[in-house]
Amino acid sequence: MTPQPISYLLPDELDLDRLREILAETNALSEDAPVKVKQTFYDSFDWRVWQAGAELVYSRGESDDLCWIDRKSHQCLACRDVDSAPGFAGDLAAGPLSDRLASVLEMRVLLAKVVIVQQMQTLRILDSEEKTVVRVVLQHNRYTSVDGKRKGELDGLLVLKPLKGYESDFVRLRNQLASLKLRSSEQSLYQDALQDIGREPGDYSSKLNFRLDPDAPAEATARQIMLGLLNTLEANIAGAKADLDSEFLHDLRVATRRTRSAMSQIKGVFDPLELEPFRRGFGWIGQISGMTRDLDVYLLHYPGYRAGLPKAVRDDLDPFHGFLQRRQKEAHAELVKKLNSPHFRKLLKSWRSWLQSPPEKNPQAPNALHATARLADQRLGKLYKRVLKDGLVIGADSPPERLHDLRKQCKKLRYLLEFFQSLYPKPLVRALIKALKVILDNLGEFQDLEVQARSLEDFGEQMLSEGAPAGALMAMGILVGRLLERQEQAGKAFVDLFAAFSSEANQQAFRKLFGGS
Repeated sequence: MTPQPISYLLPDELDLDRLREILAETNALSEDAPVKVKQTFYDSFDWRVWQAGAELVYSRGESDDLCWIDRKSHQCLACRDVDSAPGFAGDLAAGPLSDRLASVLEMRVLLAKVVIVQQMQTLRILDSEEKTVVRVVLQHNRYTSVDGKRKGELDGLLVLKPLKGYESDFVRLRNQLASLKLRSSEQSLYQDALQDIGREPGDYSSKLNFRLDPDAPAEATARQIMLGLLNTLEANIAGAKADLDSEFLHDLRVATRRTRSAMSQIKGVFDPLELEPFRRGFGWIGQISGMTRDLDVYLLHYPGYRAGLPKAVRDDLDPFHGFLQRRQKEAHAELVKKLNSPHFRKLLKSWRSWLQSPPEKNPQAPNALHATARLADQRLGKLYKRVLKDGLVIGADSPPERLHDLRKQCKKLRYLLEFFQSLYPKPLVRALIKALKVILDNLGEFQDLEVQARSLEDFGEQMLSEGAPAGALMAMGILVGRLLERQEQAGKAFVDLFAAFSSEANQQAFRKLFGGS
């Protein structure tokens, strides 16, 4: 098995001339012309490539290629020649690299994280027949932030590159260089460059991971949670306005919904009159962003819509795709106006200022000084009982409104579980969140399919007034029927899924965590 390349930190006193002298003492050498390579490292906004254990680098030099590098082994597991910087996984030609990216990125776009420029000088170790048996590369590196505002030097590297069939020569040279007492490079240049520009892999995630003090006053904990949600919301504003991918707006809206849920479900910790303007303000954010998000979802679902139709009418649906794209651009333009408005900026600024203001004793906030763990137990226990009670009376013939109402209660319960999860044993609380997510996925599918079917009927009327071809309207009619069929199946599946959720084992787990009968 061919050994992996070894990278050493390059001491200041070891330049090309000195290295050449050391190697020439016992080796025949050949020297390649210097090479300059520009490497741009890419990932999604939420670091999905990094979370998958990889680095994605677009190199421009002797060749232009995009490579998936395993972080542990530093091996290139997939690579292909490209003419330009990457965007979405679907922009790449089919192959191993696009398959890896598609499974990791899903709907997210790739963004440049940092740039590294490498000046490389290669010395080739030759055998008696003047064949290259090992390559030794001196590498000088500089980093630049994507906006060009931060730049500097990175550690130089000395890299030993083995060649297949000449493993013994590689080992011999490695042993020879051991006398120089070189230090191995423990992390990649990518990590070093990110650190120097003030970034850290995984420094953004939409997942909730609050570290809460169970004895802290509930009001202080509520402020901690809401400030974290505000940070998430604000982190996604620029991407949502630029419409880089659909997940920026999605994460912005989720942070908004979670904030509204925290306002209403972490009860009695704030004066309701003081909270009311912010409650209305975050309701407004939900309203102004709803249409754009709905159209984003329809566009994301479009390939599935098309694939679900008979082959003979799939092409007839294409005018609907164009209709969605036009409406999405119009809705997004209106959204950007709202996000750029003084009202929006003032709302977020006032909210942050209010959350960071010193707490004051207030008779309208009776739970403000209660221990966080005590309030969490009370609220979670009460919400779980409500979900259990409402869910157990729903049958296959229950009206859709009951399923919609239960979904709202389940969302409240899930948000609270995620807010307070650090207060409870991790395996138990994660198992309960997972069980609740199964129900929410089912209820979400049931409601979304109903909304989509109704919206498609409305879109069809709009397209008719715009002179859409009859074939498109017929294809949409077939699609509406398919969506309603799937909704009916989701409704039937609910009873069995909720029976599993409300099992005695899950009920015992809830009682163990939150108390109560």
